[in-house]
Amino acid sequence: MKRLIWVVLGIFIIGLIVFFVEFQQKSKRCKGIIVKLDEKAEYPFFNEQDIKDLITLKGVDNIEGMNFSEINLKGLEKRVMKNRLINNCQVFRDLSGNLVVSIVQQRPVGRLISISDTDQQLNASQGGYLTETGEIVPLSGRFAARTVLVSGDFFNKKQNLTSQKGKQLIDFLKALQKKPFWKAQVAEVIVSNDSELTLIPQVGQHQIDFGLPEDFEVKFEKLKIFYKNILPLKGWEKYKRVSVKFRNQIVCE
Repeated sequence: MKRLIWVVLGIFIIGLIVFFVEFQQKSKRCKGIIVKLDEKAEYPFFNEQDIKDLITLKGVDNIEGMNFSEINLKGLEKRVMKNRLINNCQVFRDLSGNLVVSIVQQRPVGRLISISDTDQQLNASQGGYLTETGEIVPLSGRFAARTVLVSGDFFNKKQNLTSQKGKQLIDFLKALQKKPFWKAQVAEVIVSNDSELTLIPQVGQHQIDFGLPEDFEVKFEKLKIFYKNILPLKGWEKYKRVSVKFRNQIVCE
């Protein structure tokens, strides 16, 4: 019985300490805003001032000096997340009395150059980035990501990107970005309505019929044979089309 009383008393004291610390923290005023940018981001879409402008509505909502009890942290996160180039945002206070804003950027895997679905909130002349999460987000005014161009009827329906074929397409584009040679050589990926791919190379007058975005490691190996063994012998202007869509075949025309 005594042990139970001590346990209850210990829990009560710990709870009281937590409440006191929380109350003390909330009674503090915001000394300043600390921005933690996405260190893993390949493309710097934002700098510190950009995020401060988002959090304060470009200085209209002056948070510095406010009592933390008056600051809606979740509301500030939602405010920052309205910028669709941001994938995640966390806003919290540190022990020194600063408001910390930590962001994670979207990861582009392609730049969409045409779109007709108005639900995507993009204009066909503007295009947008296709991200690792299968979203289409606006371009950045600060920095242009060096990603492959993507186009085609596949993007006319928003639901295509959340389908299994859409996930396969994203996996293909992610793999393409990780291969230096193919990232440099492939200028555009045209995706048909049934998700078959046509690759437009930077060098050469041919196009590549890649087929569905599956078994792409095998298909890339077949393309290596075409570039290393066939083109040097026949010449870069010899063929207009090469297909690796069929198993165990390379078709050149």
